[in-house]
Amino acid sequence: MPVSFPLTIGQDFAGEVMDRGKAVERFRNGDRVFGFAQGAYAEYAAAPESAMAAIPDSIDYPTAAALPTAGLTALQIIRDVIHAKPGMTVIIHGAAGGVGSFASQIAKTFGAKVTGTATGEDIRYLNSLGIHGVIDSTREHFEARVHDLDAVVDLVGGETLTRSYAVVKKGGTLVTTVGQIDDVGAKRAGIRATRIVVKRSSADLAELASLVEKGAVKPRVAQTMSPADAKKAQVLGERGGTHGKRKGDFKSGVNSI
Repeated sequence: MPVSFPLTIGQDFAGEVMDRGKAVERFRNGDRVFGFAQGAYAEYAAAPESAMAAIPDSIDYPTAAALPTAGLTALQIIRDVIHAKPGMTVIIHGAAGGVGSFASQIAKTFGAKVTGTATGEDIRYLNSLGIHGVIDSTREHFEARVHDLDAVVDLVGGETLTRSYAVVKKGGTLVTTVGQIDDVGAKRAGIRATRIVVKRSSADLAELASLVEKGAVKPRVAQTMSPADAKKAQVLGERGGTHGKRKGDFKSGVNSI
């Protein structure tokens, strides 16, 4: 993605409206909001009205800050791509990660039968969510446990994605956030395969917040870190050293890292 320097990174935020543009209609100064901004690793950031939503009273800033990118990606995958419904069978690779932990819970709220791949303490975490068909990817090939699935949600990529085409039933769906689609392989398997990038949506943010408010979805918050530790948090994320979301706690709100 092309950028201009100097650059303040970060896009997920939760905070308070300090000032608003003349065309803004839905929010007032002092409102608690969350969503997408440019340069969220800061005390102040500008955000478009179309990419933010109100924070319900029962949700705190750290929780709201964990929602935008990971939560909306998961919601749009489960609701709009695989069209989850009661009885649908789906496997989620990386089911305990940032997007995966949301996707696992959202799929359950839609009534889908969820299997997840994970390792170590993530297995216990998924079991605590009621995801009982968990496969330890370090000990077992998922192909030995599942087949003829309605959908695969791939959040891992690489060999995992390549091997996933074979476990989807004809007419089923495979979706990935991290890999390149093999159109030939998908056609040969008789499935629909697609790659998704999150779409910023105020309405989807509000829907996600409603699921959290109802207790149907609980963000996996790893820890809250100070601005001085922003580099450390960024490196942890890049190396895959996070469980859930880490956030920077700034004076004007909480910005997701």
